Amino acid sequence: MAKAWEPSKKIRPDTAEDVIDVLLHPKEQVQFQELGKLGASLKEGRDMWIIGSIPELQQAAKDIAEALNVPVLAAAADALAKKVENSGSTKVASFLIGEEFRTVTLLAVPQAQSRVVCKARPDVIAKHMQGKIRGKDIVIAVAEDNRLATGLAVARCLPPFASKAETPNPADATVRFHGAPPGPLLVKLNHMATSIRVAQGLVDMPPNFIQPVTFKEFVLAAAKTLEKVTANVIEGTELRDKGYGGLWNVGKSADQRPPCLIVLTHNPTGSESERESGPPVGVALVGKGITYDTGGAALKPREGMCGMKRDMGGAAGVFGAWLAAVKCGGLPTRAPLHCVLCVAENGIGPGMFLNDDIILHYSGLTSEINNTDAEGRLVLADGVAHAAKDLRAELIVDMATLTGAQAISTGKHFSTILATDQGLENEVVDAGRKSGEGAHPGLFAPELLLSEFDSEFADMKNSVKDRGNAQSSCAGLFIYKHLKHAGHQGRWLHVDMYYPSFLGEYATGYGVGLLCAHMGVV
Repeated sequence: MAKAWEPSKKIRPDTAEDVIDVLLHPKEQVQFQELGKLGASLKEGRDMWIIGSIPELQQAAKDIAEALNVPVLAAAADALAKKVENSGSTKVASFLIGEEFRTVTLLAVPQAQSRVVCKARPDVIAKHMQGKIRGKDIVIAVAEDNRLATGLAVARCLPPFASKAETPNPADATVRFHGAPPGPLLVKLNHMATSIRVAQGLVDMPPNFIQPVTFKEFVLAAAKTLEKVTANVIEGTELRDKGYGGLWNVGKSADQRPPCLIVLTHNPTGSESERESGPPVGVALVGKGITYDTGGAALKPREGMCGMKRDMGGAAGVFGAWLAAVKCGGLPTRAPLHCVLCVAENGIGPGMFLNDDIILHYSGLTSEINNTDAEGRLVLADGVAHAAKDLRAELIVDMATLTGAQAISTGKHFSTILATDQGLENEVVDAGRKSGEGAHPGLFAPELLLSEFDSEFADMKNSVKDRGNAQSSCAGLFIYKHLKHAGHQGRWLHVDMYYPSFLGEYATGYGVGLLCAHMGVV
């Protein structure tokens, strides 16, 4: 009897355990290292990128050229410096090291011309380096204040997931800084790079791999090894019974894929009494985790549905930020740091919620459904209410791929943010410039915009009357109204990052850098 055919190697994860292994133990990594001996990687048989601004790039190329006695490298950098395009400019230098032919690609990054654009120009790095750093040694030559954004931009360029029969042999990318040693930043960059790639992998994996249950099991596995972390999950009909009507109704029709609320808390002091009786304290990061969005009863067309595996980008981003922050020691204030993930599949099937339904949220407000495809705000309304009522966090941040209208408001490189005070808004904009994950204010104007949700039968409808009236800001304010009704007296930040969450076919891991920079982790 002929032996059944077996694949020579596993090309896809078939179980939650496989997903956990792929994401927590990737075959390829981006590793930040000390500079070490100049040009050593070239002697070891690896090609190199040198990236940076002029004149830092010229100096790095000159130093490596002198160390290896290859003047062609310095000459290439000098030639490149004569004209740097706004989209970045590259030049390749090839030479012999002993009997081996080696290649160094130089990328000159232009200066930002606008006050809102990150000086490190992560957009240029992504354009030239995406998918091209496998097995390479990358030398970053930039001013000290651009190291974080440049390093994170490079870390995004090695996609962590693919499911192909033929794949190249795994090869790590190493990243080093030319000039002054990076010091403590090096360790933090490694934690952040790992977390960015976790977020990228979660978003890039297809919906037959990442479902509410597998997402939950992965998150719990990743948190299991962390110190001073507790985890709690409310799942399936327990959500309905405890009043989380938004999350329950959105996810209830997905067969054998029950919705869940995942709550992780890092509490360095271990004290629960202050949280229960004192003023609000700490930070809660709340993420929209729609593992697939069909639109529900308001079914999307094919063109609008493809790519909806990315609709959990907010949850992936806040989880990545929380994971990196905890590995870096938590909040500088040693206050609790919470992660609240609102996870569901917005499917179609028996028992699905319908347009014209009225649902009761954990906040105590009711929503009349006039668009089942505006589901993200429904699950986040429950998530922020939980953060206010059960966690009593002082700053509540929600992040979501919430609206396609986000790009109309702030474009494809910047998220749209809403903040309850000017100071918080300024801090987040600055954190975006520092990290390279741009953020720009929308309209925090509840007195002007909340009337878009007026309903004759419920406290509010879930979709606006006028789609031309600051639609992205309105969607955020829907969440804000639920948060206030839940009794929140602290600060609130909303991040709609629909378009910055991906570039081409790949996820960017957006949110890890922005939130870590804002929280003072880095």
